[in-house]
Amino acid sequence: MIQTENASNFHSILEPVTTVNSGQMFLWEKYQNEWYGVYSNHILKFSICEDNSLFFDSFPKLNHWEEIVFRLDDDIDYIYSLFESDPTVSQLFRTYSGLRLMRQDPYQCMISFACSSNTNIAMIKQMLRNLCRKFGKKTQVDKKTFFTFPTVRNLCNASINELCSCGTGYRAKTIKSIVENIVSGSLTINELYHCNYDEAKKKLLSIYGIGNKIADCILLFSLEKIEAFPIDVWISRSLYSYYSKLFNGQNLRLNLKSTKLTANQYDVVSKIMRQHFGKYAGYAQQYLYFHMRQEANRKW
Repeated sequence: MIQTENASNFHSILEPVTTVNSGQMFLWEKYQNEWYGVYSNHILKFSICEDNSLFFDSFPKLNHWEEIVFRLDDDIDYIYSLFESDPTVSQLFRTYSGLRLMRQDPYQCMISFACSSNTNIAMIKQMLRNLCRKFGKKTQVDKKTFFTFPTVRNLCNASINELCSCGTGYRAKTIKSIVENIVSGSLTINELYHCNYDEAKKKLLSIYGIGNKIADCILLFSLEKIEAFPIDVWISRSLYSYYSKLFNGQNLRLNLKSTKLTANQYDVVSKIMRQHFGKYAGYAQQYLYFHMRQEANRKW
C-alpha cells in the first residue's frame, strides 16, 4: 500500500499500478519503475520511489493531477463502510484495497469507450495509440516520445477513412458522431455534468453508436455519475455468480449466465443493481469487474 506526500490533506490510500491497469483508462505505459499516461494534452507521470512513496509529475504542468484522476477527494473509508453488509463487495474491497475509480477527461473518455465496442483491452489501446499518433501532437518527456490525445477539432476534420486507418473499423462512425455533436454544440460536457444520471444517459444514447454500456462507462468514469453501473460480459458473469437472487425472472438469470442482455433487460438489471448498491454503485461495479478478470487471468 502506498501513500502520497499529501496524505494529511486527503484520504490517500492508493495502489496506482493496479488502478491504471484496471480497464478504466487505456493510454498508460510503463518504463522501468515509471508510468506515463496520456490525459488530454498532458502527459502524466508517476513513479514509485525506493522508500515506497510516490512521485507525481505532468507535462505541461497539471497541478495536483493525482487528486483529480485517482479521485483522492473521495472519502474511501465512508464508501467502503456503505458496503459492509454486502459480503461479496466488502471482501473485494479488502482484497483489492487501493484500487480507485479514475476521473477522466470526458471527451477522451467518450472516444476511448467508443473504441471499446465488441473488442478487447489490447485492441482498445492500439486504436487509441493510433489515433494519438495520427491526430495528436508529438511531444518529448524524459527523452521519450509521446503523442497527446487528438483535439475535438482534429478528429472532426478527419474523414471516416482516416479514422478507419487507425484500426477503428465501424467504430469510426461513432467517433465521428461524437466529435460532430460536440463541435455543433448539440452535446456539451457542462450540460452533461449538471444533468442527473437519467437525463445525461438519455443525451448520450442519442449519439450514433453509443449504447447502454458505453454510456454508463462515460457517466461513471468522467461525468461524476458514480451511481452508474456498466454491464459487460464480466459484470454479467459476476451478477450470475453472486447476485442471481436479486433477479426473479428465470430468463433474466439465464441471460446473465450467457451474457446476452437485450437493451430492456440491461435497463432492468442496471436499475436493480443501482438500487442494491446505492449512490456509489460504480465503485462496486469496478471491484466486481476487476475481480472477475483477475480470476480469469486476463491481461490488462
